[in-house]
Amino acid sequence: MTVATGDVGLLEGERRSLRGWWAEHQRLRRFLGHGGVLLSFAWVLLMIVFALFAPLIAPHDPNAQNLAETNAGISAGHWIGADDLGRDVFSRLIYGAQSSMQVTFETVGLALVLALLIGLVAGFRGGWLDFLLMRGADAGLAFPPLVLALAVVAVLGTSVNDTSFALAIVFTPGFARFIRGQTLAIREESFVEASTSIGTPPTRIVLVRILPNVMTGLVVGIAIALGSAVLAESGLAFLGLGPPPPAASWGDMLQEAYNTSLFTHPWSLVPAGLTIALTVLAFNTIGDSLRDTLSGATPRSRRQRGVKRQRGITAVVRPAQPIPAPAAQAEPDEPERGGAGPALLEVRDLSVEFQTDTGRVRVVDGVSFDVGEGKIVGLVGESGSGKTVSSLAVLRLLSSPPAQIVGGSIRFNGRDLLDIEFDEMRRIRGRDIAMVFQDPLASLDPSFTIGYQLIEAIRLHENVTRAAARDRAAKLLEGVHIPDPSQRLSAYPHQLSGGMRQRVMIAMALSCHPRLLIADEPTTALDVTVQAQIVELLCELREKEDLAVLFVTHDLALISELSDEIIVMYAGQVVEHSPTAELFGRPRHPYTAALLAASPGIRTEADSPVLIAGQVPQAGQFPSGCRFHPRCAYAEDACRTAAIDLTIAGPDRQSRCRRVEELTLAGVGSEVAIRLGADPVGAP
Repeated sequence: MTVATGDVGLLEGERRSLRGWWAEHQRLRRFLGHGGVLLSFAWVLLMIVFALFAPLIAPHDPNAQNLAETNAGISAGHWIGADDLGRDVFSRLIYGAQSSMQVTFETVGLALVLALLIGLVAGFRGGWLDFLLMRGADAGLAFPPLVLALAVVAVLGTSVNDTSFALAIVFTPGFARFIRGQTLAIREESFVEASTSIGTPPTRIVLVRILPNVMTGLVVGIAIALGSAVLAESGLAFLGLGPPPPAASWGDMLQEAYNTSLFTHPWSLVPAGLTIALTVLAFNTIGDSLRDTLSGATPRSRRQRGVKRQRGITAVVRPAQPIPAPAAQAEPDEPERGGAGPALLEVRDLSVEFQTDTGRVRVVDGVSFDVGEGKIVGLVGESGSGKTVSSLAVLRLLSSPPAQIVGGSIRFNGRDLLDIEFDEMRRIRGRDIAMVFQDPLASLDPSFTIGYQLIEAIRLHENVTRAAARDRAAKLLEGVHIPDPSQRLSAYPHQLSGGMRQRVMIAMALSCHPRLLIADEPTTALDVTVQAQIVELLCELREKEDLAVLFVTHDLALISELSDEIIVMYAGQVVEHSPTAELFGRPRHPYTAALLAASPGIRTEADSPVLIAGQVPQAGQFPSGCRFHPRCAYAEDACRTAAIDLTIAGPDRQSRCRRVEELTLAGVGSEVAIRLGADPVGAP
C-alpha cells in the first residue's frame, strides 16, 4: 500500500501537534503519571458502566434461585460461583453496583451542595451567622459518623435515596468546615479586593471569584469522600439498613455470606469484600494523584482571621457627639486651595481605628487632603505611615471589623461617601472611582482570562452586549499600549509580564471612564524601566482622560516625575502638604527632609543617601507631642510634650512642625528641584 507524500506530511504534522499539546499540559501528564491512576480510573469507570447497564451486562437474573447449585464454585455458568441460595454472584455484584454507585454519588453531591451553601455563607459573611452555622457543623462532627447515619436512616427509611440523604448529613459538616476555611483565606486575596473595588456584587464575588478557587482545593476531598461513601453505604447495608431484599447490594452480600457461610464457605466473603476494597482504593488513588498534581495550585492567603467581617465595605461610626481629639492633640487645619472651587475628592479629618486583642488602636488620625480635577496627588511616607489605609478608606474597602472609620468625612463630587448605602457605594466603585493595587499578579484572578475580567468590569456598570464589551476591552488594552490586544484577551494573568499585568490593571480601572484613580504603589514590583513606562502612561492618560489620580508610594524619585502636589504622612498623620516642586526644593518638615536625604533616586553619586535612624512607631505606641521627635535632629523639649497642629507654611503649603519658621531645610534633591522649576535652597 502506498501513502501519498501529502498524507505523510499531514500525519507527521498531526503527530507534532499532539506532542506539542501533550508537552504543554504538564499537569495532566503529572496526574496520569501517578502510579495506578489509569487502572483506578478504569475500575471506577467499569463500576459506573455496571451500574448504568446492569440488565444488559449481567449474565443471570440476580434474584433467580437454584438450590441445586447452593454455594457452587467457579464454573462456566457461574464465573465467580453462586451464593447460599444458588444465585449468581457475578450478576449480583453487577446489580449491587447500581445501589452503591447511586448512593455514593448522590451522597457526595448532596453533601457538597449543602456544605458549599453553609461554608461560603459562613466564611464570607462572618458574624453571628458564621457562629451559628459552625456550631451546627461542630455538633454534627461530635457524633460518631456511623451512629449519626444509623439514627437518620432509622427515621427516614432504608431506600436508596433515604440512605443517600442520611449519609449526606454525615458528610456535610466536614465539607462545610473545609469550605469555610478556604473561603476565609481566599476572600483576603488581592484579586477579591480588586474585584470589590470595581463594584462587583457580593454574590458574584462568591460565585465567580471565591467558588472556583475553593473547588480547586476541594476536588481532592471529593475524590476521597467518594471512597468513604462506598464504605459507609456498604456498612449500613451490612447492618441491614440497605436496600430491602431481594435487591442486590455489596454490603448485603457481605452480610449474607457472613451469617450463612463464614465457616463453611469463607470464599463467599471475597467477591463483595474485594469489590468494595478495590472501589475505595481506586477513589483514594485518584484523590492522591489529584493532591500531588494540584499541590501549590490553591491561592495562598495573606492572612486568615476567624472573626466577623462585613465584606467589601468599612463600618462607619457616627457618634451623637463629635469624638474629642486625643489628649494634647489639636485638630488639623483644612488644606489651602488658594481660592479655587471644591476639589473632586475632599478628605477631612479622617480617622480610622482597628480592633486588636489589646483594644482599639487609631492608625489614621485626622488626615485631610484634596485631589482636584485632572490633578495627580502623591501620598508618600515609610511603611506603616497610614498611606494605604487612608487610600482604602476612600473606597471603604477596609474589612470591618477590625477596621472602623470613626471620624471625618470623604466627599467625592460633593457627596459624602461615608453616608451612602452599600449598594450605592458599590456602584461608585469602578464607575466613578477606580483603584489599581500593588501586585497585579495577585490582583488578577488566576482562574479567568484577561478578556473575561475586563468584560466583567465593563458589564458590571454598563448595559452592553458581551461582544461590545469585548471590543471595548481590546481598545482599552490598545490604549495602555499592550501589543496584539485581541490576542491578549485570551491570555491568563500568568502568561503576561509584570509590566503587562499592571497595564491590564490600569485598563480595567479605566474601563468605565472613572473620574478618580487611586493607585496603591502600582510600580513597586516592577523594574525601573517598566516603572518609567507606567509613569509615562499615567501622565498620558491624565491628559487624555482628564483623570485625577491619588498615587500612593514610598518612592520620592518616582513621584517627582508624576505629581502636581505631595502629601507626606508619618505615624498616621499628615506632616507636610506641598506642591511637588516646592517640596523638593525646600521641604518644610524635618521628616520630609530626612526622606529626601535617604532617597537614592534623587541624589547625586557624590552625595550618598543618609538613612533615617529608628523606625515608624507602631499604631497604639505613638509618642506624645510630635510623633517624629524620637528620630528628629531638631527636636526640643516642647516637641516631646505639646501637640503639633498642621499649619500654613507658605502658599498652598502646610507643615506639622512647631519650628518650621526657624529651620531652613535645604532641598537635597537639587537636580529634581531645578528640573521642576523651584529654588533648591532658601530660607522659609
